[in-house]
Formats: sequence, structure tokens, C-alpha cells
Amino acid sequence: MRFILITLFIVYSFLSPAQSVDVTGTWLGTSTFLKEHNQLKYELVQKGNMISGYVYANNLKKDSIKASVTGKIKDGKILLEGKEIIYKTGLACMAKNQLTYVLNNGKETLTGKWKGDMKLNTCSPLASGTVTLFREQPKNETAVIVQSTTSPTEQIEDKDAVGKALMSELGKRKYYALIIGINEYQDDEIQDLDNPINDAEQLAGVLTYHYSFDQENVTVLENPTREDIIKSLDRLTTTVTEKDNLLIFYAGHGIWNEQLNQGYWLPSDASLDSKSYWLSNSTLRDYVGGINSKHTLLISDACFSGGILKERAVFGNSRAVLEVYKLPSRKAMTSGTLKTVPDESVFIEYLLKNLVNNQSPLLSADQLFRYFKTAVINNSPNGQVPQYGPISQAGDEGGDFIFLKRGK
Repeated sequence: MRFILITLFIVYSFLSPAQSVDVTGTWLGTSTFLKEHNQLKYELVQKGNMISGYVYANNLKKDSIKASVTGKIKDGKILLEGKEIIYKTGLACMAKNQLTYVLNNGKETLTGKWKGDMKLNTCSPLASGTVTLFREQPKNETAVIVQSTTSPTEQIEDKDAVGKALMSELGKRKYYALIIGINEYQDDEIQDLDNPINDAEQLAGVLTYHYSFDQENVTVLENPTREDIIKSLDRLTTTVTEKDNLLIFYAGHGIWNEQLNQGYWLPSDASLDSKSYWLSNSTLRDYVGGINSKHTLLISDACFSGGILKERAVFGNSRAVLEVYKLPSRKAMTSGTLKTVPDESVFIEYLLKNLVNNQSPLLSADQLFRYFKTAVINNSPNGQVPQYGPISQAGDEGGDFIFLKRGK
């Protein structure tokens, strides 16, 4: 039985006591429960320090809930309390949430954790999960952000019959995702990280809410061992078909070995004393080449992740989306070249922002990369330069991965 989480009590922590915020508007995002991702929408109206509105939740299947909420601002915090369930299908779990409000370069997010409370009578105090919300951009502002060029992709809804046919065909095909985040390492010599798991969960939520990635086809691995990752890749080799699309994401430590001229991911059981539990670029390349997808996109947010690319330069301008979809592709999008990248990732921040703000029904990975590459360069503390290109010797024939917007 799937549970839907309805927010009863929320605390927003601001960046500083003096900072204020108007939460009026729509907030979209996800909550997690037992590694399942439930979709959330808040519609809030703030007048002075009083707040009212509605919260919606569903898991993209049969469960659906709408509840009214009221609240107020007190001592620099926003408190919301559920008043009435308007309708529901399935089970509702009333929970307390504590979220952090972050404003960074115009992007507003609310992230944190929810936890059960016996006083609410519906949710065990042992139940808990994460919550991630993005403020929905007004349509006129969104157009400025993402419609920087005019192409057949942006005109599909009104003018492009071929594009409509492609959307219909893509809707029949499956989108798979393997999303990996590693915060904790067994080896004391390897520094733990703070953000990869949260980054992985946010990406999973964006893909399942905004794009045609069904939850049953999205696997999120938190602090996996090398064996865990290999088993997941093995499953994909027998599940993904030549008509399907696959996205693989990794956030965690990466390392480069000069002697072997080889890059590696470090799973949670990796040791600096031995490479036996490292995951090499060559192994990843073999799996990417062996999984029989139509298109595979590898996104790596790790140090030295650019080493997997055939060439460290931006992929050339795409032709019409239909043309790039016809040809198989094996592409990688990485947070940098052969250098270190920070734990608090500017790369994932702008990747998520552009996926959320995109209004085009079809978005190629090449277009996505061009939208946010400059923002990463300009806002990274160490001048990191993200990379995009084909993975060598993996079966790339010049096509591109296409993100399909989910119909609302």
C-alpha cells in the first residue's frame, strides 16, 4: 500500500533573521517515503503574516489528495497547519515537516525532512523522509529563461506536425533512470559528503514529476557499494530495450589515476588503499555500450568526471529533434573536466533549475547543456567548466537523448 504525505506543520528557516519572504504562489516538488517519491503542490496566499491555501499530493498512480491549510509567520518562521481534507483517494499520512528556504541567484527552493507524530494519529513517529519544493516560475518569466532560441522544438505544440508525431511515439516508450548519491564512506580516509543524496533525490523528483519517467522505472541508490551499483547495471542490461531511453546519474567522490590514465567513481565501500572496490570509467563505458537502449545519457557530478568523454568540448548544435532522435546515442554530461569540483554543487543546481523551468515539450540533452553551461562557469567557486559529448567506444552514432515533458 502506498502512502501519500499531507503536510500539517511546516517550519521554513530563513537565511538570516532579518530576511523575509512572501510565499504567495505555487510550489512544486516531492516527498519521499520508503524510497518512493510522492508529488507535492502547494498553492499559498500570504496577507501580512497570515497564510492560507491548499496542498495536493499524489504518487502518479491512483492516490490523490487535496487539503486546505492555514498558518502564520512567527519569529522568522512560517507555520502551516492542515485544516480539512477536501478529497482523497488512498491513504493519507499527516506529518510534521521542517524545511529550509534558500534563495540563490533568483532560484527559490524549500528542502528538508518530514517526520511522523503520534499526536496526529495517522503517522508513526518512526516514519520519516525528505521534502523538496521549487517555486513555480510565472509563464512569462519562464519564457525568458528557457526560450533563448527559436527552433522546431519550441514550436511543436502549434506548428510542427512531425514534432507532435515524435511526442506521441516517445510517449509509448519507456524512460529508465538509475540515480546514485553517496554521502558516507566506510573508509575513514575518504571524507564524507553532505549533498549527493539530496541532489539525487531532487533529480528523481524532477524527472518523475516533470518528465516521462515513471516511478517504477526510476531506481535511487543511497550510499551503494560497488556490488550494489553493478547489480543495478546488470538489471538494466536485461530490462531496457532498443526502443527505450536510459539516464544514469552519479553524485559522489571521483578520482583520477595518472599512471593508468583512468578515472573512477568511489562507491561507499571504496578504500584508498586498493582499487578493487573502485568503479572505473572503462567499466562504466562497457555497461553503457552493452545496455541496449535507443539513447543513454550519463550525468556525473564528481571530481575528474570529464575523463569519460571522448572529447572535452561541447557537442555541436543539434539539428531538428526528430533527426537527432533517429540515431542512437551514448552521451555524457559532467560537472567538470579533469579537476576537483565542490561538494555543494553549482552544476546540479543549474541542471535542476533548467529542467524545472523548461516549457518545451521536447528538450534535447544538448539544448539542456547549452542552457546552463555558462551559469555554472560564472557561479562556480573554482571556475569549473562542465562538459558534454559522446562516450568513446560505447556505440554513439551522433543522436541525442530527448527529455519528454509529462502532460499535466
